[in-house]
Amino acid sequence: MTRIKKHPLKYQALMKRQSKYIFLFFGILLTFSVFSQTKEELKKKKSTIEKEINYTTNLLNKTKEKKRKSLSYLRVLNKQIGNKEILLKTLNIEINLLIKQIRKTERTITETQQSIIDEQQELIVLKKEYAKMIYACFKEKGTRNELIFIISSKDFNQAYKRIVYLKQYASFRKNQVNKINESQKNLNIKEGLLIKKNNQLILESDVKMNLINEKIKELNSISDSKQEKQTLVRNLGKSEKVFKKQLRSKQETAKILDEEIRKIIAEEIRKARLEAEKKNTGFALTPEAMALSSDFNNNKGKLPWPLHKGVIVQGYGKQKHTVFAGVETFNNGIDIVTDENMNIRAVFDGTVSRIFFIKGEVKAILLNHGEYFSVYSGLKEVSVKVGDKLLAKDKIGVVFTQETELKTELHFEIWKGYDKQDPSEWLFKAY
Repeated sequence: MTRIKKHPLKYQALMKRQSKYIFLFFGILLTFSVFSQTKEELKKKKSTIEKEINYTTNLLNKTKEKKRKSLSYLRVLNKQIGNKEILLKTLNIEINLLIKQIRKTERTITETQQSIIDEQQELIVLKKEYAKMIYACFKEKGTRNELIFIISSKDFNQAYKRIVYLKQYASFRKNQVNKINESQKNLNIKEGLLIKKNNQLILESDVKMNLINEKIKELNSISDSKQEKQTLVRNLGKSEKVFKKQLRSKQETAKILDEEIRKIIAEEIRKARLEAEKKNTGFALTPEAMALSSDFNNNKGKLPWPLHKGVIVQGYGKQKHTVFAGVETFNNGIDIVTDENMNIRAVFDGTVSRIFFIKGEVKAILLNHGEYFSVYSGLKEVSVKVGDKLLAKDKIGVVFTQETELKTELHFEIWKGYDKQDPSEWLFKAY
C-alpha cells in the first residue's frame, strides 16, 4: 500500500505560517453567527462590499486629484473605513468556516487511516489462514486423493459425510478467496479516498492562507485609511469657525426644507380628503391612492435607490460631527454621495407634487405615493413637471455638484404622512 502522511510537507508549512498570525486575527474577532451563512452568501456579500470600497476609492481619488480634501471627503473616507471593517469581519467568518471544514477533513483522514490499518490486519489474517489451508491441502494430496478418501469409507453414511465435508471445504476455500479479494478491493478504495481527502486538505489550507493574506492586506489598508483620517481631522479642526458657520447654515437649510415639506404634505392630504369626499368613499385617500400606499408599504426594504450609483455617507437620525466632539445634528433623511452628473430617479410609482427651490440645496422635488412621500433635494436639473405621473426608476433630474468642496451629494427623505421615516430601511439592502 502507498503510505500517505496525514500532514504533507506543504500542508505543514502552511499551518506553520498560519500560526504566526493567529493571535493577531482572533484578537479582532467579534461574536458572529458564523455558521449560519453559506459560502455563497459570504461570496456575494464580499463581492458587494469590495465593489463599494472600489467605488469610494474612485470618489476619493477624484477629489485627491484636485487637492480638495474637505469635510465631504472625510465622510466618504469614513464610509470606506466602515466598509473595510465589514469586509474584514466577512473574511473572519470565511476563515472560521474554513477552519471547521479543515477539521472535518482531518477527522475523515484520521478515521480512514484507522480503518485502513484495521482492514490491513484483517487481510493479513485472512491470507495466513488461506495459506495454511492450501498447504494442508497440498500435503494431503501427497498421500491420497479425494476419490480414495471417499471410497475408503466404512459404509455409505461415512462416504456421504465425507462427500458433504469435501463440498463444504471447497466452498469455504472459495469464500476465503472472495473475502480476500473483497477486502483488497475495499482497501484500494479507502486508499484512494485517503489520497483525495489529503489533497482536499492541502487545497483548503491554501485557500485559508489566501484568506489570511487578504486579511493582512485589509488590516494594513484600514490602518492607512485611519491614519489619513486622523491627519485630515487635525487639519480640518483648525477651521473650527468656518465649519461651525457651515453647520449652522446647513441646520437652517434643513429646517426650511422640513417646514416646506410639511406644508406640501398638508396640502396633499387636504386635496386627498376633498377628492375622497367627492367620490363619497368616506376615507382620507381615494381607493387608487390607498392601493398605491399599500404597494409602497409592501416594498419596504426593496425600493430601488434614487441613484444608479452612490454610497450613504450620512445616515438618518442623530449624527455625531465627523470632526468636532460633542457636536450633534439630526438628519431627516440620508445623504448619498455619487459621481458628477448622475441621474436621479423615482424610487416608486407616484405623482410629482411639488418642485421647489431651497437656498443652499439648489432644487428639490416631492413625489406623492398615496400615504407616502419621497423627497429628493440637491438637483441642478429637473426633468419633470408638477402633475407628471412616474414609474419607479423614471428619471426626475440630475444631481448638483458643489464646486468648493467638489461634493456631488443627494439628500433623500421618505415620509408617511407627517412622520419621517429612515430611508435606509426602505431601500434595497445589498448586505
